[in-house]
This record gives sequence, structure tokens and C-alpha cells, in this order.
Amino acid sequence: MNSEMFENLVKKLSSLIKKQDTHLRDSISPAERLAVTLRHLATGETQESLSYTFRLGQSTISGIIKDTSHALISVLQEQYLKFPDNELSWKVIAHDYMDRWNFPNCLGAMDGKHCLIDPPLKSGSSYFNYKEQFSIVLLGLVDAQLRFIYVDVGTNGRVSDKGIWNKCDLKQHLEKNDIHVPPPNPLPDTDQDFPYVIVGDEGFALSTNVLIPFPKEQCTGRRERRIYNYRLSRARRCAENAFGVMASRFNILRSPMRYDPDDARNIVLAICCLHNMLRSHSVGRAMYTPPGYIDMESEMTGQIQHGEWREQGHSLLNFQHQGGNRHTSAAIQMRETLCNYFNNVGRVPWQDQAIQ
Repeated sequence: MNSEMFENLVKKLSSLIKKQDTHLRDSISPAERLAVTLRHLATGETQESLSYTFRLGQSTISGIIKDTSHALISVLQEQYLKFPDNELSWKVIAHDYMDRWNFPNCLGAMDGKHCLIDPPLKSGSSYFNYKEQFSIVLLGLVDAQLRFIYVDVGTNGRVSDKGIWNKCDLKQHLEKNDIHVPPPNPLPDTDQDFPYVIVGDEGFALSTNVLIPFPKEQCTGRRERRIYNYRLSRARRCAENAFGVMASRFNILRSPMRYDPDDARNIVLAICCLHNMLRSHSVGRAMYTPPGYIDMESEMTGQIQHGEWREQGHSLLNFQHQGGNRHTSAAIQMRETLCNYFNNVGRVPWQDQAIQ
């Protein structure tokens, strides 16, 4: 973030975080309040350390971070974390996936991560996850520009990935078909209609709305299925990169957050808004994710050059892979149709070499 972006953000937040001066002393300025919060989110520096750096009391620091995080959500969510509300918005996302990743009719890549927190008081094992750590879950749908389209934050870490997806309002809306998803559209260079879908990993169940890879045991000796899995993984890498970049830039996510679940939820949601803002402007994008920071792929060989964010490490835990093995015949047929498309009309020149 450069100084101009910071000043613009201060202007947007001022009315929400500015406090009244008194005859005894001036209030802490909105710019300083924002600076304290951004430093905390970006470095993971403790409140005790920040109190020495900014010469403010620890309780004051705590209040500033909570208030400013809530204000960031209020001013940024509508512009930068807005859920698509018409067919055109969804088609723009799908066009971007086809243009960048050669995956047709894709509404986004979905993934879920556990964000670590300190054990909440009197919570028992409610937030105790499969890795024997305490966490809240961030479920995100990501576009081809590595921006979050939709997030579900705050479910306790004890709930399985399948349980999180089943209770997620995005799943309910997709099943009711009330979020203006476009009707099936022909696959490129064919006259065969195919529904718009979300791509995910093995942690989700195969359905007519969510496509996942073939299990490894079903790919033995089946080259066409390995190619399908490769093509799916190219699109799904958007979610992996988005989560990875966010966790490497906002170091508060590298260790358990010392907040109760509600405050931790607001902090994670504020980080998602900031991530989208920085990925939406050319100047911010160049500073936030410079060349080489995210995964790159050679179109000649399909070889992946891992981004720098992978070298920094983070503590976001993947979903536990518990996808169900009972799939509807319609979903199975959809996957086979796309598999056939990727191996014929929709093939790309480097895919055979990429799976060797």
C-alpha cells in the first residue's frame, strides 16, 4: 500500500473512527488508528509491543484494533467484497477463468482454511479442530484475479468441511437458483450446453454445482482423467494462491490470534476486504503481489514455478478431505462430459506434457 492509498483509506474511515477532542487532550487521529491496526495485521506484532512503539496503552491499542477492523469492513465490503448480483457479473468471472485458465463456465474456485485462535474461555472442545488446534474457519470463493467473491467466516473449527459447506448460505442459494447464475451455456467451439459450476478440491462433495477431481485410485491407467484433474487444478490454483498470498502478507494469520471468536472473525473479514482492495488497483497489486510472488505456469511445458509466498510459510490449515463418495448420476455425467471436452475439442497444447 502506498501513501496515496493509505490517505484515501483514512478519509473513508475518519467519520467512523475519529474520536472527540477534550479540553484535557487531543484524541488519537484516524491516521494513527489506521496505522496501528494495519501494522498489527501485517506484522502480527503483539499489542504489548505496539503499545511501546506507538506510546499508547495496551487497552487503548486493543480498542483501536477492534474498532478499526469493524470500520474497515463497513467501508470496504460493499465495494471490494460485493457478491455478484446479476448474470453479467457471473459471466465476467467465467470469461476471466476461460481467458486465463482455459476452464469454461467457471464461477470461481472454492477452498476453506482454518484460522488459528487462542482457546476461547469456557468453550470446551467447540473450536478444537482435526489438527488438535483451536480455530475458526474461512470458506472462500475466489475469482481469476485472486479476489474473494464470497466468504463465510467464523464457523468453529470442530465442524467438518462437509458440515461447513452444508450450512453455508452460498450452497443454499445455488440449490434454490436465486442468485442469478446464468443458464447453461455451450462449451467453447461446441453446441453442447454445460452448466456454470464452482471448482473445488477433494474436501467437497461432487455435485451439479461443484466439480472436484477424480480420486487418485480412479486415475490409474486413465490418462484422460489425469488430464481432467490437471485442467481442474489450474483453475483451482487461484484459491490456493489467494489464501497463500493473504496469509503471507498479513502475518497475524501465522500464529493463533489472541482474540475471542467474534473479534477474530471481524479481523479475518477485514483482511479479506484489504486483500481484495490491494488486488483491485494496479498500483496496489504491483506492490502487494509483485512479479514472481504468485504461482506462474509455462504455457509451453505446463511446468509450475512456485510463487515467493510459498517460501514464507503460514499457519492456515487446509480442510480435512472428507468429501462424500455418493454422487448423483447428473454430477458424475457432468464431470465425464468435461473430461471428454478437455481431451478433445477443448484440449490445450501442453496438457499431455504437463501430466508426465
